[in-house]
Amino acid sequence: MSDETVIIGGGPAGSAAAIKLARQGIPVRLLERKPGPHHKVCGEFISYEAAQHLEELGLNFAALGAEPIRHVRFYNGESELIFDLPLTAWSLSRRLLDSALLEQAERAGANVALGTVVRQLSRTDDGWRLVASSQSSVRPASMEFSAKTVFLASGKHELRHWKRNVKESHRQNMIGLKMHFSPSVLHQDQWRNTVEIHLFNGGYAGLEPIENGNINLCFLISQDIYKACGGSWSGILERLSRTSSHMKQRLATLTPCWCEPLAVSGIPYGYIHSPDDAVPNLFSLGDQAAVIPSFAGDGIAIALHTALLAAHIHASGGDSRTYQRLAFNDLTQPVRDAERLAGVLSHRLGRKTAFACARLWPGLTREMIHRTRVGQSNRMQ
Repeated sequence: MSDETVIIGGGPAGSAAAIKLARQGIPVRLLERKPGPHHKVCGEFISYEAAQHLEELGLNFAALGAEPIRHVRFYNGESELIFDLPLTAWSLSRRLLDSALLEQAERAGANVALGTVVRQLSRTDDGWRLVASSQSSVRPASMEFSAKTVFLASGKHELRHWKRNVKESHRQNMIGLKMHFSPSVLHQDQWRNTVEIHLFNGGYAGLEPIENGNINLCFLISQDIYKACGGSWSGILERLSRTSSHMKQRLATLTPCWCEPLAVSGIPYGYIHSPDDAVPNLFSLGDQAAVIPSFAGDGIAIALHTALLAAHIHASGGDSRTYQRLAFNDLTQPVRDAERLAGVLSHRLGRKTAFACARLWPGLTREMIHRTRVGQSNRMQ
């Protein structure tokens, strides 16, 4: 049996765990299914808490071309709500972020294997057996690994026979779509340092600047809306443009960077991995640990928080049950508060009331931001 720790998934959670473990001299192998840098359905928002973790892991936001985010604009139809973030956040495409983290993992000494798909994960008497296939050659090659400990960081993708124990209440009838755009020269300044959230019946959309002057559009719509648009990208954009004059004006000044959008469905928002489901020597990270409603903008922070917490506990000789219990305690409040807020904002009256309250009590917005953040834990120091 190998003493090596195997990490399944090369997103922020998997890479952060690999960096932390490798820096402490623990042999670690990271298996990432994609053969190279790629985009993912994501708002590209990096909260202040996530940015602190990433800087400690060695990332330089300025060198990567990340855009600082200091302001937020919320829209409910023609109603607009503007406020400043209490602390500076950042925006960077997942393609660049994930690539930079994988490079840091290799520099730290982790064995990174790209284009490696894990087909089977099974328990043995003293650890784990993994069966994988390499996609980097003309003929996919099958290979086996053994490990004492496995970190499951496969993001939204689930490993066969190791699916999340998702409650029926967390099954979502939503489809996520993403497209990068280039803005017209006349409208570039309106995006500087600002993220927009557009709320409407049947979903919500986020627009924010990313590197190279481009704009990321990432949004959720119900399957009913998707079907009513015939699954057509042009039809969906037309439907989106009718949610408000603000959105119509935005889309009119943006040029798509890709022929087709990225899409994902079946995301179990509100899921939190229960400590009762903990498996010995199996650490679930990121979206495998918890899935916060995406408008909260804390998905990357959760990925990093769980990765560093798991790495700290594992390196200290702790077990996965201890990790899952602590992660559950850390994540429950922000995920549940984000769920409640998402429920309010999903209804026209709820949105109208929330906007009115935010104008009457400006501190309310700051409080809701605080309550949906995953803070840094002293356990990881």
